[in-house]
Amino acid sequence: MESPTAPPKTKVQIERESVTASAFLFAMGTVLSRILGLIRDMMTARYFSNDVRDAFINAFRLPNLFRRLLGEGSFSVSFIPVFVGILSGKPSPETDERARNLVAGTFSLLLCMTITLSLLATIFMQDIMRFLLNGEAYLAVPGKFDLTVRLGRIMFCFLILISLYAYFMAIQNSLRKFAVAALAPCLFNIAMIAAAFFSSRFAAPETVLAYGVLVGGFLQMAVLIPGVKAAGYFPKLSFSWDSVDVWRVVRAFVPGMLGLSLMQMTTIVNMHFASQLPSGSQSYLYLADRILELPLSLFVVSLGSALLPTLAKFWAERDRDAMSATINHSMRLILFVAFPSALGMFVLARPIVDVLFLGREFKYADAISTAQVIQIYSFTVVFAGAVRILAQGFYAIQNTWFPAVAGGVALLAHVLFAFTLTRAFGLNGLAAASLCSALVNLLMLAAGYNSWVGSLELKKLGLSALKFLVCGVAMVGVLQFHDMLLEIVGTRFIARTFVLLLTIAAGAGVYLGFARALRVAELNDALAVIGAKFSKKRDR
Repeated sequence: MESPTAPPKTKVQIERESVTASAFLFAMGTVLSRILGLIRDMMTARYFSNDVRDAFINAFRLPNLFRRLLGEGSFSVSFIPVFVGILSGKPSPETDERARNLVAGTFSLLLCMTITLSLLATIFMQDIMRFLLNGEAYLAVPGKFDLTVRLGRIMFCFLILISLYAYFMAIQNSLRKFAVAALAPCLFNIAMIAAAFFSSRFAAPETVLAYGVLVGGFLQMAVLIPGVKAAGYFPKLSFSWDSVDVWRVVRAFVPGMLGLSLMQMTTIVNMHFASQLPSGSQSYLYLADRILELPLSLFVVSLGSALLPTLAKFWAERDRDAMSATINHSMRLILFVAFPSALGMFVLARPIVDVLFLGREFKYADAISTAQVIQIYSFTVVFAGAVRILAQGFYAIQNTWFPAVAGGVALLAHVLFAFTLTRAFGLNGLAAASLCSALVNLLMLAAGYNSWVGSLELKKLGLSALKFLVCGVAMVGVLQFHDMLLEIVGTRFIARTFVLLLTIAAGAGVYLGFARALRVAELNDALAVIGAKFSKKRDR
């Protein structure tokens, strides 16, 4: 209970705490999903050979790519500001009807797009894959290309299911409901784990895994339906797309999709160049991506998802100062988490890979190659986190064209970097190209942010980053004891897992301890929100 003499909180402070609390709730739900996701990846890495794993990964990348573009990408970020803007108006039957019409119109539009794309991709899958995977190294393996095409045709309908999940999640996020949407991916991972576990009993285990993707996608989508229905916004099919609100979404969606497609095209570029590299290269990139996505999903995506509805609300209220203050605070909060994540992944890349993937079909040479990619990728966490926050600022003001321009420049830079660095350094050069293009994207968005959204407060941001760096250096000193501890307890799986977890816990403790000693404001903000959350639960 607050002291009666405590000054009242400002609107910015209240919304800042709301964003941090929502991000914390979203992250906690995502933790379980990511743990299950790692178990899924452990099983596929150990039970499937490099060639089968490469084929499955390439087949799954296409629907996953379009899912990021349509569902969780530009459609969601175009829909949320318009939907929140309507809900922020004075409650009335007309406002409610307007919101329902927007939901129905955009839902029908998304459904038509995903069904059409799925049909076209299924029909032309062989031509698509031949265009993307024309490297001699990939085509030289007997049956590998045909397997990729077959798995791609099975899995592409996943796009429909996961886009509907993302759409329902956008509705719930707009209503500040995050928990179920964060937990829903657990069902997808459980379905995949079950498919991987039982697949060995069938003649074509990779086919069972592909159908597991469809089952998991359906479960992940279906679990959100009751919440959307309870809120009164379950969409009906409506082909009346002449609504002003629907066209506002479409106008923001088209350049937004262009921008996100240009960013996601780096995945396509990597597929092409990796097909020219030795067998297993696709798997190494994918597994490194999965490790990278752990901190990104837990913190960056969680905070970004919680941030957009708040920013859209400020913009609808024409409170630009509050909006800018919230973005800048979120930027510092992301860097507070991204710095130790990047340093930790760089130092512990090999132990992480050994614990998660080493064994059976995944050999020591595979572990070394994957760990090297993780080390190069690690600092992408910092760049990607900053890009995510800055992009939300543009989407909140419904400026989707500048992120598209920045994405286009970053893609061009990626192609040039990939062409040059892959020839010189192979797989590690291809990974470095992704890091360099992410930095290009960040620099462009930062320049645009200062022009159209607000000041980045670079001096304050720089001082905070310097404090984070000092805390990170102290943490790295502790992580160096990992190998010494491993020599003491042995190298069996349980021992390696215990030492890795102990090292991570010790490193996190040192980082947080130094942050507290340096009076890092972002730590205090996070602890205050977490404490308030748990105290509320105890009071219930």
